[in-house]
Amino acid sequence: MIRSWLGFNERDDYISASILNYMVRDYDESELRDLIKGREVAIIGAGPNLININKIEEEIIIASDGATNYLVNIGIIPDVIVTDLDGIQVFPRQAIYVVLAHGDNIELLIKVKELDKVIPTVQVLPFGRLKLYGGFTDGDRAVVLAKYMGARKIKLYAMDFDSGLVGRFSKPYYQKDVPASMIKRKKLEIARMIIEQVLNCNE
Repeated sequence: MIRSWLGFNERDDYISASILNYMVRDYDESELRDLIKGREVAIIGAGPNLININKIEEEIIIASDGATNYLVNIGIIPDVIVTDLDGIQVFPRQAIYVVLAHGDNIELLIKVKELDKVIPTVQVLPFGRLKLYGGFTDGDRAVVLAKYMGARKIKLYAMDFDSGLVGRFSKPYYQKDVPASMIKRKKLEIARMIIEQVLNCNE
């Protein structure tokens, strides 16, 4: 439904998925589950309020794509990075990367060759090494992932759905926060709905 609503091409998603499946090495996701299960988890978005963060108390930090750039710059290294590779510019060696393949990031997938710990994910039916955890944007996929892996508590940072702005760290070519386009507003609304459903779901 989301794909048809926003006009995404399923064929391109499968092409990207096939490339990612070919490029990654086998990685046991049990390390990720052991890291998150039963822990307090901070999910860091790339919204305008990201620059107000200078300390995170939670045990585990999951960064959403471009938020990684800011966090590393202030000396905070995420444990997990959920990314489609279009915002992130720095790649901490020790982090676990949960990478999404989709039709618009085929040319970016080469970046995974330099990463040690990669869990490849898709938004089509999974095959090979690929996983499908759910979610849509990097931010809400991070929330879905934390919930799926058994986080005891999830706290959100810099998920600024009502600001009308896209944070400067969302894309490497942004010099400042920019007004959200119509399609970006649709994406953020979908992300908000997914996050609310996940956080309100009691197991």
